[in-house]
Amino acid sequence: MRATIVMAFAVGLVWGPVAAQTTLPPVEERPAPETPPYDPTLFLESMVNYRTLAFTCEQTLPGSPVNDSAEIGRFFQTLGLPEPQGTDARLSRLVKRLVRSQGASICGERLADSAQIYGRRAVDYSVNKPEEWPEAPRISAGPWCASQSCSEIGF
Repeated sequence: MRATIVMAFAVGLVWGPVAAQTTLPPVEERPAPETPPYDPTLFLESMVNYRTLAFTCEQTLPGSPVNDSAEIGRFFQTLGLPEPQGTDARLSRLVKRLVRSQGASICGERLADSAQIYGRRAVDYSVNKPEEWPEAPRISAGPWCASQSCSEIGF
């Protein structure tokens, strides 16, 4: 029995410091860092950009990008803001100088690119927006022409 006590004491001497070294310090409770509120600026800019392209290309494309993005207008009306109805003057001048099929092709490409950007930002908006904010408007991004070059469109 005395050997058992001596052995337990010896084990305590050897393992005691090791156990003391391997115990973890208490974890401090820290408050979660505050996340800044969601900033919808990029989302709104992409929506206005798409709507501007829609108005600019309305007379050039065989479909109606304005009708297919009408929910954007309703979104702004829900917020009590005027609907974006501007046009891209530079693109408008370019489209008017080209053959209609070329202008339609350019408009279709720009609307598709703008729709992709809007789509990514709409997802981010939907995930991060406060609950009381309206849902992201749906848009239709074409295709506006039967072919990529819009060659089926006449003068």
